Amino acid sequence: MQSVLSSRFGQAGLAAVLLALLWSMPAAALDLFARHTVTVQFATADGKPMADAEVRVFAPGRSSQPEVTGRTDSAGKFEFSANTDGMWTAEARGGSEIARATIRVGPTEESEPLSPYWVVGGLLLLLILAFGYRVARRRSRARSNRPGSPPRTP
Repeated sequence: MQSVLSSRFGQAGLAAVLLALLWSMPAAALDLFARHTVTVQFATADGKPMADAEVRVFAPGRSSQPEVTGRTDSAGKFEFSANTDGMWTAEARGGSEIARATIRVGPTEESEPLSPYWVVGGLLLLLILAFGYRVARRRSRARSNRPGSPPRTP
């Protein structure tokens, strides 16, 4: 039983180390099929939202045919999915007003990777928990092996 427990702790430790190493690596393969959700809010020149305006969205490099069409909501917002990176253009027409927006879609700059102090602290916490568990198990076994105590069942 002892070797099984120690191998489980070894496997858990190995998994924790691998997770810590892979955590800060960029996930470039995951972005190949990612779709970005973009929200644009259109307003008139005096700042009022363009409610129920007709919207056309053009993909990068394809300004002749709209990729997405639709209407804004009551707050002048329009949401669409962008499947390619680049400069997307959105145009809203409401009454006699036209509003245009250019949106840069692409991988966002990643925030700072996980600090090594957090990784070391987390691993130290796991080590303390494993050590505490082992001490507790040893104490419980020592109590059950005292003379006069009922025999242990496997």
